[in-house]
Amino acid sequence: MDLHGIQPIQLFLKKGKKMYRRIVKKEDSKLQKYETVLRFVFLTVMCLFLVVTLILVLKKAGYDFNILLKVLAFILVVLFFLLVCFVFCLRDRDVISTFDLDSMSKKAFKTSCKVRKLFSDKTIIDVLKLSNSTRYGEEMPMVYVWLSDDLVSGYVAIENIANFEKMDKSKYEQKLSGVFSGKYKKYAIVSSELIQSDSYMLFYFEDTMKSYKFEILDNSIQECVSDNKHLLKLSKDLFWDTRIIPHLSIIARTRAGKSFFAGRYLANVMIAQGWKVEYNSSKLDRYVREFKGESDISEIVMRAEYWVSVMMDRLAEIEKYQKDSYLDLEHLCDIAIFFDEIGNLNAGLELDKSLKKRWEVAINKLSATGASAGIHIIAISQYATQTGFLPALARVNCSDGVIMLGGAADSATERQYMMPGFEIPKRSYAKAQGLARFVSDDKYKEPRFYEAPWFR
Repeated sequence: MDLHGIQPIQLFLKKGKKMYRRIVKKEDSKLQKYETVLRFVFLTVMCLFLVVTLILVLKKAGYDFNILLKVLAFILVVLFFLLVCFVFCLRDRDVISTFDLDSMSKKAFKTSCKVRKLFSDKTIIDVLKLSNSTRYGEEMPMVYVWLSDDLVSGYVAIENIANFEKMDKSKYEQKLSGVFSGKYKKYAIVSSELIQSDSYMLFYFEDTMKSYKFEILDNSIQECVSDNKHLLKLSKDLFWDTRIIPHLSIIARTRAGKSFFAGRYLANVMIAQGWKVEYNSSKLDRYVREFKGESDISEIVMRAEYWVSVMMDRLAEIEKYQKDSYLDLEHLCDIAIFFDEIGNLNAGLELDKSLKKRWEVAINKLSATGASAGIHIIAISQYATQTGFLPALARVNCSDGVIMLGGAADSATERQYMMPGFEIPKRSYAKAQGLARFVSDDKYKEPRFYEAPWFR
């Protein structure tokens, strides 16, 4: 049965009913057993029709047709035998694994069926090459589509018929995105995985034309302020839970929007939620003055050492009250320390090795232990390299929450430095656009397209 263009699990199958492999024939394809038997059944039926016709003619003409009756009986026996063989041959086909789709609303179900039609036999065989070529023809995988009720996201479930290992994951996701056409070109594959039994590949897609960025009017950030002081809204679909991920790394080139995002948006949201903020940058700018930070390199190092002493005092106070972290003490607020233009800072530290050593010791301590004391590092740089960012230990501690904007997000080497293990197709990102990864967020566990808040 050709189930193309529909959702077979929800429309035609009852729980527990078997499904058999569908095969698309080619010119040189051999016949399967049930097809061979079916041809004999057809020939036998034709013979039966011919004999019955002759009997009727002879009967009308008054001739003897007893011999034909014996032939008719023989043909009926042969036909019965062939039908039995046909049933057994049908049951001998390959049984395939089915997939239970999550429930959908009526509107989402209708749309998912239309999206399913994009995955035609031609697309699966010639474009995606997900079929298996056999002597009987092309073995077709089962394909299901699920959509959320708001039609914004969903997944394509494609049966894994021994073809997962031959795929280049990043290129294949890009190729699969190309299947979405017409009014569905707004959808694009954002991630993929094998289900636990390895029987199906799930390709998650989203409406990439839908923007989740905050558009802030008249500098009013009230919409972006969270009731939970430990939860920071970075967009309409991304929340930074500082209790789980204490530190944040921001990588972006000049004029990509990193300082604007960090100083004008993030620092002000933190203050609105009761945080204490300090903004340090090796390049003097408005945010250094506004948030009472330092721009001189030696002073920045001294501020880092100062905050280490604050951290130690806080840890001693937590121990005094026999608590596990600052979260258990209401009077200890969150502290955000911004370190901007780290590349320039590192260049200046190369001229003074003792100062560089003090910086490395201080930043490593803050990144390793600061979380328990409520001290959060926001590390900002133009380049994600060994010389342009934090020391190795501090970088590891600040890699669970990463935002890369503009050209930095499109640099494969820098992505591997900050987000190792992910292959992402080359794309061009506009100002305040890029990638974000937060290990605590289900949606952003893998690098995803991100747009920073936009002030209008």
